[in-house]
Amino acid sequence: MTATSIGIEGALEALEKASGAKSLRAWMETHQDELLKALDGRRLNWTALCAWFAEVGLTNAKGEAPSVGCAKLLWNRVGKTLEARRQRHIEASAAADRLAEEKRAAREAVKEQQGEEEAGDAALRLRMEQADRAERYATSMREEVRGAHVKAAAQRQERANQQAATAPERKIEPSDPSEFITLDLPVIKGVSSRAYRPVDPKLPPVRKGEVSPITGIAWRYGDDLPGYPSKRNYEYEREWLRDVGLLLRHHHPTNLTMTPEEKFVMRTAKSCIPNLY
Repeated sequence: MTATSIGIEGALEALEKASGAKSLRAWMETHQDELLKALDGRRLNWTALCAWFAEVGLTNAKGEAPSVGCAKLLWNRVGKTLEARRQRHIEASAAADRLAEEKRAAREAVKEQQGEEEAGDAALRLRMEQADRAERYATSMREEVRGAHVKAAAQRQERANQQAATAPERKIEPSDPSEFITLDLPVIKGVSSRAYRPVDPKLPPVRKGEVSPITGIAWRYGDDLPGYPSKRNYEYEREWLRDVGLLLRHHHPTNLTMTPEEKFVMRTAKSCIPNLY
């Protein structure tokens, strides 16, 4: 019996190179594919194979030359073992492919999420910038309107002063007390009763430098302010400054809306009267 006679020349050559390996099971596991390829679909001649196994020294697990039944059983077990290994390999490869796909999908999802977050951040920044621009524009418009009001008030006061300066002096007869008017002023704590006294509408406003008929002292701090108590009802300018200062602050929480004349009186009142508010 020879290897050539049963068509396993390649298997025999491999055995001769195998550094003394004598296990039939190990040989079958190593050379199953070569043996099946050599047979090319023909049935195995187990009698001839077992003779050859004995000839080349291949033994079963007990170290004995295998019988035909033992060789068939061992061949079937080897086939199942190798098939199981191939199946595990296939499953492991499939699992590795799935894992790689999941990792790729996870990376894509992270990239997409980061892109959405960056886009959301950019949109938020854009909205914030638009809101800031709108707020700055509204603030500038308010300042412009406030400035226009202040400028108009200053121009009106200037025209009134010019008209008063150029008007010919004439003696004005006082009105009958029944014709006196009372200014519509808010009642504020700290403002004296002098501020609420009736005034003669015919008399011109008291000017800076005029002499008080009561004290004989010239008024130092500006003219009467339109809409506020007149110095005619006061003996001392300090008292007038206190009352007008309190009324000015009530009407103007900030100096931005005051006319230049009102600002002057307010600054003077604060400097002359400690703890005015």
